[in-house]
Amino acid sequence: MKKVILTFSFLTILISNVYADKCYDSDTTPVILDSDKKPGRFFEDQPDVNDDFQIHIVYTLLKDSKDKEGDINGKLEKWIETADKWILKTTAKANKESNFNNGEGQKLKWDRRKDGKLDITFLRLNRTKKDMKKSKWGSCGNVFGRSIANNGMNNPKKIYFNFGDYTHKDWPFSGGFPIFSVFSKHQKKWPLNNKEVGYFILHEVLHAMGGIFTCSPNFFEGHNTKNNKSSGDMMSRHVGEGGRKLDPKNDDYWGHKNKTCPDMQDSVYFTPTSDTPFDPFEVTCLPKDKWKFTKHDYQNIEDRRGKGGQCFYARGDVNVPWKNELGIFERN
Repeated sequence: MKKVILTFSFLTILISNVYADKCYDSDTTPVILDSDKKPGRFFEDQPDVNDDFQIHIVYTLLKDSKDKEGDINGKLEKWIETADKWILKTTAKANKESNFNNGEGQKLKWDRRKDGKLDITFLRLNRTKKDMKKSKWGSCGNVFGRSIANNGMNNPKKIYFNFGDYTHKDWPFSGGFPIFSVFSKHQKKWPLNNKEVGYFILHEVLHAMGGIFTCSPNFFEGHNTKNNKSSGDMMSRHVGEGGRKLDPKNDDYWGHKNKTCPDMQDSVYFTPTSDTPFDPFEVTCLPKDKWKFTKHDYQNIEDRRGKGGQCFYARGDVNVPWKNELGIFERN
């Protein structure tokens, strides 16, 4: 069955009338049911085993969702294992073309506990299925990202992967650095499957890292090109069942030669990590004079969407304790 996959990405949070969303509410207090308190489940990010950049997983349910226990029964770990294999294979092809990392692939740096298992935080949102249906895009002003950031998961050295184990109105999307989402079912018709989970995660995590940057030559509405029928690019705005190659010409966002624009293979969230890495938090959330880790001279990094346009932390309704101290961009 052919279908067109729409990845709304971080564009959703940039719409000026986001607060006019019919189900928008600034309250992001999580719901904790007694029945949710189960062995092996964690309601907070567990102690880190190192100080490296990491991607932390948040297993979310709606207020009235059935607890499928994906965070404790191994189901979510299997999704990640499947995605890792696809991402490694896909990046290997791209790295061979760009002569990077000896042509070997890269994986994402997942946050893990001391026992080696994925560190997964459980979060039940204070929105019902009925509430979410009132939202045009089904996000209630990205209640997923706001709930994650406002409830302690806001480490500047982490990206947060919201895995929603329920039906979502639209396709996976990102909220800009540091939030991206994938859901177990879309539009009541299409459950997540092994063939697509790797593509969804890689596509959306690149958005959460700030891509696609406006300095990319084929930039189109936060993506690379309008339709992948002609480009075969997995970061196209409209992606169907066609080619899902990673910057097939190495001219836009992966393995390119434009030193004034970020190359996503240099992101600190990939391993092996590039010898010339960049920190997506600095590039998307901070003015250049505050960059410490990123050594690149991105002369063409200014965002046409406005300063902080790719930084979820810059939203006025996202409250983190270090916001003023670090001096991130501010926007309404």
